Amino acid sequence: MKYGKMLLENNAFKYQLNQMNEQIRKIDDLSTRLDIVEGSMQHLFLSVYTSLGNILNASRIPQTTGSSDFISDSGVTPSSATETTITTPATTQVPTTKVTEPNLNPTSTPAATQVPTTKGTESNLNPTTTPAATQVPISKGTESNIDPNPTTITTPETTALPASKGSRAREFLILFMQNFDRSKGSLTVYVASGSEVMVNISSSPKLDATIKSAVDKRLNITHDLKFTLPANLTCKYGEVEPKAVLLQTSEPATVTIFDRFHLYSNDATLIIPTYKLSNKYLVSSTQPRTSVSHHDSHFAVGALFDGTNINITFKMKNKSLFLLDGTYRDKDVFTVTLERLETFQVGHFTDLSGTVITSSKPVAVFSGNQCNSLRTGCSHMLTQLPPVSELDNQYIVPPFYNNKGTLIQMVSGSQNSVNCRVGDRVSTWLLGDTEYKNVEITSREIAVIVSDRPVLVTGFGMGGSYHPYMTVIPGVHQYLNYYKVAVPDGYDENFLCVMISSKSVNSLRINGYTVDNYEIAYQVYVFLEKKFLVSTFRVENGRFELQTSDKSHFGLLVYGHRRSDGYGFAGNFVLV
Repeated sequence: MKYGKMLLENNAFKYQLNQMNEQIRKIDDLSTRLDIVEGSMQHLFLSVYTSLGNILNASRIPQTTGSSDFISDSGVTPSSATETTITTPATTQVPTTKVTEPNLNPTSTPAATQVPTTKGTESNLNPTTTPAATQVPISKGTESNIDPNPTTITTPETTALPASKGSRAREFLILFMQNFDRSKGSLTVYVASGSEVMVNISSSPKLDATIKSAVDKRLNITHDLKFTLPANLTCKYGEVEPKAVLLQTSEPATVTIFDRFHLYSNDATLIIPTYKLSNKYLVSSTQPRTSVSHHDSHFAVGALFDGTNINITFKMKNKSLFLLDGTYRDKDVFTVTLERLETFQVGHFTDLSGTVITSSKPVAVFSGNQCNSLRTGCSHMLTQLPPVSELDNQYIVPPFYNNKGTLIQMVSGSQNSVNCRVGDRVSTWLLGDTEYKNVEITSREIAVIVSDRPVLVTGFGMGGSYHPYMTVIPGVHQYLNYYKVAVPDGYDENFLCVMISSKSVNSLRINGYTVDNYEIAYQVYVFLEKKFLVSTFRVENGRFELQTSDKSHFGLLVYGHRRSDGYGFAGNFVLV
């Protein structure tokens, strides 16, 4: 049986090699051919290595079924597009993914990466293609209120879904950082899968028994699930605690979390699969508006393995920070050892952006602000961070629609030249090791960033009638051709922002329908080696599947607003 499975996987690898050779024959440029060969061989080697480990060690969670429904949403008001361009350097180097340690219980094999080939002609912004289905979406989704019990959601299976890729996988490490002092309520987790799946949530045996009994559970779902975790699972500052949670699914899924603590202080983040975790991170945050503790810049680390040694090299401005055994200042190194599923959170009243976290084994790192004010009132800001090995060097940064501005932060882990164009304004900065640069754009501007070396880019909605939020911005080499995301209930407006090659717009489908079935809030063309169309669609809450029929890759941001609150997260922000 084992050897039969190995033979089948060997045939699959041969097929991938043939596909790679076919792509190479179509490309004239020698350097591009070499890049494809190098990247594909690395992923094939990783696939063989992980598959052998799966055969020897993996155990799968049995599948079961559930029920219930989401209804999709749409509207139709296309708008005209404007155009901005940027000239990129003659050569750019894309970092390669490095896996330092396999999963504890691997249940999936990362798929070999294929370089997409763009086909088709220039897109018509008002395509006449009609969907195969007879019913047009009605721009209203529904979502059951599942507090305190989990709710299952059933959706029709329409297409074959991709296996693990990017942030879509079977195992995730989750932790929750401190929110506003007066915040209360439950923490929320969304799991979006394309098939019937079982979800297993487990915590550390060291966790308080009362909390643990509310955390550990096994849920049967069909496609989509929202469930809550107790508020006292939140990390505290300066304490080693057993508060990380391991979430495992029997089939590939996408996971997002919401700190739904307080009506006026909430944010969300996509969760990175454990197979993409690594051992070096750069912190991104904002300068606290005041020295009041609830404005703190902060970050938290969660361990996946026992005996994980963590070194934190602080970056802060003329201030000091007290932790456990002493006082630390700029460039000082703090060391702590965590066991499996233990966490450690740090907060301070000065900006900690550029702080470097390294570890002896892969860890998960989250950062943001406990509650900060940018243009408007105070709100929680949160994102999980990609490891340095997963960063990109090319980014399209759209504005957060209906905001009083968008703040963009670029953090570099090494000496770097960073080029940023906003409209006709072009800026180039030489950033040193761990240095960062902040740029603001208006609600109608868009930024294109190209750097010599990989850089972390985060975006902050600066607020309007609501409060600020943050997310990691996906790099061009982190784009996927398929996403499944959950848009939460309880918000007055929600948006899907897509960055896609202009030649592939007609191939984009949202819940099976062409994009002209959805209301366009904002749209603009940009140029980054090729022409992209950036479109922001207004949607209701519910489940959304986005994919391209020509398999071309595109970027995705999801965000929304309600009175005095906002949230934002990316569809993916690790390399593929």
